[in-house]
Amino acid sequence: MSPAEALSELTDVSTQVREAVLLERQGGVLASTLADDERARELADAARAALEAAGRVRPEGPQVTALEAAVPGGSLFVAAANGHVVAATTGPDEPAGLVLYDLRTCLRQLGAAA
Repeated sequence: MSPAEALSELTDVSTQVREAVLLERQGGVLASTLADDERARELADAARAALEAAGRVRPEGPQVTALEAAVPGGSLFVAAANGHVVAATTGPDEPAGLVLYDLRTCLRQLGAAA
């Protein structure tokens, strides 16, 4: 499954997702649901920064693989696996467990195709 197909599948099954990007953990954006490339890069950069910041909380522990950052207007969800990261924005009060499950499924589908 291509990165674009994986994101398309994500948005088909996860109605909570407003915007999403799929990226390499140490590289560029592979696919995005956004029409604006600059906004896609901003979302990707925010996802990487959030993972790095969360990792600094417990640097001796395992690498952070998922997180949620919530603000009154919505949330940023990030999941990472096998060198890839998927980030998505949602509206407020979305079920975190369900959104993170969908993001991890997206990464598994991408990994299965590799």
